[in-house]
Amino acid sequence: MQRIGIISNPLSRAHQEGRAGLGTAAGLPHASPEGRPALHAALADFAARGIGLLVVNGGDGTLREVLTALPEAWPGSPPAIAPLAAGRTNLAARTLGQTGKGEAALRNLLAAAAEHRLRRQPRPVIEVARLGEASAPLRGLLFGAAGFTEATRLASGALHQRSLKDNAAVGVTALLVAAQALSGRGAHGKALRRGTPMRVAVGDEAPADHARFMLLATPLDQLMFGLWPFWGGGTGAIRWLDVAAPPQRLAAGLWSMLRRRAPGLPGWHSGRAASLRIGLDRPFVLDGELFEPGPDGLLLTASAPVVFVAP
Repeated sequence: MQRIGIISNPLSRAHQEGRAGLGTAAGLPHASPEGRPALHAALADFAARGIGLLVVNGGDGTLREVLTALPEAWPGSPPAIAPLAAGRTNLAARTLGQTGKGEAALRNLLAAAAEHRLRRQPRPVIEVARLGEASAPLRGLLFGAAGFTEATRLASGALHQRSLKDNAAVGVTALLVAAQALSGRGAHGKALRRGTPMRVAVGDEAPADHARFMLLATPLDQLMFGLWPFWGGGTGAIRWLDVAAPPQRLAAGLWSMLRRRAPGLPGWHSGRAASLRIGLDRPFVLDGELFEPGPDGLLLTASAPVVFVAP
C-alpha cells in the first residue's frame, strides 16, 4: 500500500469546533501547517519521506492551497490526492466521490487503500496565472468572476453569520443573487445586471470586450446539487460559461440551465477551451476565495492531470 500522509487545515470549521478528531490517523505522518511557508515545508518533508497518497483534510480552499504549492514544494512525481470534506465548502470532495466527514471519511479511505480498491481519477486542474506578476499560478477547480464574485462575498458574510454551513450557504447565496438580479431592484440588483467590465479571449479567438453578468470555468464534469451550467463544443479541458450583461431573458436562461439545456439566447455562451485570457480589474474567485487579478489580467490553462482518489 502507498505510504499515506495527511495535511489538515488548522483554521477549518471542523477544527475550530473540535470535530476534526482523526484518531484513525495514529501513526501516519500528519501536518497542520499555518500559512504557505509552513505548507511548503510540510509538503517537502512528506516528499522526502516517500508519501505516495496525500490526504487533504479541509475544504476547497485547503485543497487549492495544496494544489498550488505542490509544483514547487514536491520534487519528482506528485502524490495522488484524496480530498476529505472538512471545510466551509467541499465541492471537490463531493464531486470526486468522497462521502462523510472527518474520522468516518478517513476510516473508509484507509480501508479502501488497504484493500486496493481506491478509484483513481486523473484530471487536470485550472492554473490561474496573474499576468504581470512574478508569483506562481494559483491552481484550483472552480473559477468565477462578475456575479459569482458577488455570490461569494455574500456567502462569506451574512449567510455564514446565520450558521449556514457547507454547500447550503453556497446554494442559498446563488438563489439570493439570482433573485436580486431577476428583480433588478435596489443598488445590488442593478449592479448585478450592469455586470463587470471584462475582456475575454477563448483560446486563439479574438477577445470580446464588454460587461459580463457571469463568468465560470472548471475542469470538472459535475457540480453540487446536480447543477451543470455548461454546454457547447470545442476542444480543451476547461469548460466555460460566459453570460453578457445585462443578461437577456435571465429567468428563461436560468431555467434552461437547471434543466441542463442550452439557453439559446443572445449573450449566453458556453463551450470547451484549452485556455482563457481575461482582462479585468475586479476580484475573481477560485475555490471559494477572492483574489485580485494581475496588472495585465489573467491566463487560465489546464494543468497536467492530477490523480485524485476516493473509495
